[in-house]
Amino acid sequence: MVGGQVRRIANRISELRPLSAWAVESAKGLGASVDTCHEVDLCVTEAVTNVMRHGYLDDGRHEIEVELARDGDRLVMRIEDDARPFDPLGVPGSPPTSLEDAKPSGRGITLMRTGADSASYERRNGHNVLVLTFVVRR
Repeated sequence: MVGGQVRRIANRISELRPLSAWAVESAKGLGASVDTCHEVDLCVTEAVTNVMRHGYLDDGRHEIEVELARDGDRLVMRIEDDARPFDPLGVPGSPPTSLEDAKPSGRGITLMRTGADSASYERRNGHNVLVLTFVVRR
């Protein structure tokens, strides 16, 4: 992978806006189109928001790490956290065909499933590791 950039943030909602700006600028710097930058932004914001709101059982400070890199014609985003185990890709049922059909609590997962071109999840060394890939379109 080329041009890997890493951002570590605290599990605080106030960190989301700076993370969003970083993700868009990083994706642009890696050659992504405006549309791809939008998808990257949407997915990172939804994934990290879900971790912050649902993943931690305490109010303590935790760190969430986001990496964005280029791998050929794809951007690869890795999101790693020490929250309780949760595989967003393992949520039962097929994703709704539109946001309007999604339940209010399932829209973030739907956005990630439809925004990224591929995704994988694993639990590694007590951490959730979500990897989302996006085809670089010019």
